[in-house]
Amino acid sequence: MNKTSISMVVVGGVFAAALTVTVGAQATRSANDGVFTADQATKGDAVYKEQCAACHGDNLEGSGPMPPLAGKDFLANWQGKTVGDLYEKTQTSMPATAPGTLTPEQATNLMAYLMSVGKYPAGATALPDKLDDLKKISIDTPK
Repeated sequence: MNKTSISMVVVGGVFAAALTVTVGAQATRSANDGVFTADQATKGDAVYKEQCAACHGDNLEGSGPMPPLAGKDFLANWQGKTVGDLYEKTQTSMPATAPGTLTPEQATNLMAYLMSVGKYPAGATALPDKLDDLKKISIDTPK
């Protein structure tokens, strides 16, 4: 094998590795796949009432500059993104009066509640509270 052939093999290997990393970072599941438990959604309901309802409304409808957290307007903002994107936004900037104060468990339970209200099905496996895992779950139109 000459130097040009070796270079081509090395470049090809690097490209294949980069492609694998890129593909691996994309969402591999949907919120329609039962990615949270009913218990998490129940706990998230309590978090929502305590931390979110004052600004986003009792029915997640939003008001003024506060966006809705359910329905077609919510989907218009979040469809095609991941649960991890929503979790990250919530974890770092909410509640507005005390950004970043939700624990990972509270934020995860809140994601489960939002999905439950959004008509996504609950499942047998709990929604993880690790951002990398949540980034693998896409927000799609509920079935």
